[in-house]
Amino acid sequence: MAAAPVTVDPPRGHVSHNWLPVAGVGSLFLGGGAAGLVFDGDTGRMAVYFIAGTLVLIVLTTPWLVRHPPAMNATAGSYLVLGVAVELGALLGGAVEAFRGLGAWVVLGIGLAVYGHLERGRVLVTAGAGAALLGVTAIAADRPWLTLVLAPATAALLVFAAWRLRLLESRPAARAAGTPSRGAGSPGTAA
Repeated sequence: MAAAPVTVDPPRGHVSHNWLPVAGVGSLFLGGGAAGLVFDGDTGRMAVYFIAGTLVLIVLTTPWLVRHPPAMNATAGSYLVLGVAVELGALLGGAVEAFRGLGAWVVLGIGLAVYGHLERGRVLVTAGAGAALLGVTAIAADRPWLTLVLAPATAALLVFAAWRLRLLESRPAARAAGTPSRGAGSPGTAA
């Protein structure tokens, strides 16, 4: 009689549980590329898109994060301050005419990088820094066609990060079973 395979769920409060919200932020940037085309550089509308999209994303992903909590390596106040700072920064960054409504893009990228630091997840830090850098490039270039290229590139970067986080869900099970996993760090660290 063969024993049934044993599966181990990732521990509650793991950085890998962020994969769905990160994928959602990626879809927000896909929509941002389309919004840039439709709004044709209207900074006010672009800012509203990113702020409203972020709020909708929070509402949609909150049930997921309640059932699959992130690592929460910092105090709850740190996360609250970060959330408020990102929303205010997106509002103010999107309202600056010189940024052409794309300041929110940079703020969301920086916010994701800081969140990744709080979660101790290198994937989140790298994806956030990359998104911020692509946003700065879009602002500095001041070319609508380049913005239309960089927004999907940012979305692809974030979807790739979400995929990497999703792969991490199997790593704790491999470590618990004593199987070495390639590139394994501490349990709360995303490679």
